[in-house]
Amino acid sequence: MVTQLELLKHLEYLHQLNDEERFEMSKICKPLFLPKKTKLVESDDMFNYVFVLTTGLLRWYFYSEDGTENNVFFSSEADEASIIGIPEYYADKRETKYTIEAVTDTQILMFPKDKFEELAFQHKGIFQFYIKSLKTIINILRIRTEQFCSASPSTRYEDFLKARSYITKNTNRKYIANFLGITPNSLSRLSARIHKKRPPKK
Repeated sequence: MVTQLELLKHLEYLHQLNDEERFEMSKICKPLFLPKKTKLVESDDMFNYVFVLTTGLLRWYFYSEDGTENNVFFSSEADEASIIGIPEYYADKRETKYTIEAVTDTQILMFPKDKFEELAFQHKGIFQFYIKSLKTIINILRIRTEQFCSASPSTRYEDFLKARSYITKNTNRKYIANFLGITPNSLSRLSARIHKKRPPKK
């Protein structure tokens, strides 16, 4: 059976940590396997963890007052790995309006948020990983905001295909359409148009 320490040692993005830092993280680490369609968090849950996704794909969504589902974030094994949690953490809240669901079979490593932050302030390598994670998430949100402010639906979709090919191949098209702010029918038309523009395979 693989231990938490062995799991952490094999994660490429944690190679910057020294042996002591990985050991300290392993003591508060809880591996969790989420079969497809399993919910990690549901709306109104109290969630006191941060986590790293090692394999699979997660989506974050919430419901508007009229019952509309809003897909706002995806995280996959193909992305640059980050330590992440519910969006409300940035406002120092523990109760979330979001649901986090496994789109495919997914493996994550969970850490109690308070204990992880204590380690981050005690160990330089963990602190650097935490800061890098926050910068990554901020940059993702920056790009998403700029795209909605200035890019056409066609450009948003083409950028998504280039940057998030793993998600494109592994999730429902209606989730992608909702994420991009367009209807599934519009997504189908855009997909057909892009396919026609591509040169035929030789």
